[in-house]
Amino acid sequence: MQLNLRPRRRPVPAIPIVSLIDIMVILLIFFIATTTFREKKVQVKINLPQSKSMGASAPSEEVRKSILVTPTKELFLDGNPVKVEELAAALTRLKSSQPDSKLELEADTETPLGMLVSIWDALRAAGFSINDVPARIQREGQK
Repeated sequence: MQLNLRPRRRPVPAIPIVSLIDIMVILLIFFIATTTFREKKVQVKINLPQSKSMGASAPSEEVRKSILVTPTKELFLDGNPVKVEELAAALTRLKSSQPDSKLELEADTETPLGMLVSIWDALRAAGFSINDVPARIQREGQK
């Protein structure tokens, strides 16, 4: 009887790469054939209206004091420069000296929304109703 002193070598497990490549190609072709490419759709498309006759209406009898926001983001109350932080106090003084005065807001389309909200807050703080203050927002150069 012979003794085999060398241990038996186990065969190294092999993964058949060729068949895996075939399966990957078939899967790739399947995904390409079944995929639908969609264009990016906008969920809500809003077209804001523009009025050409807004400024062409008959002039009203009442004279309104203006809150003007220039394209350079400067603020004027009835022609006098004022800072946004001091607008509420200036409006309160105006209301106490002229209680029947009416206001209008003139701004540019490039005016930041944050500045408009600050103006509306100042109007509320001074006791003016925002609904009674018409906003005339125009593009720069259309005034």
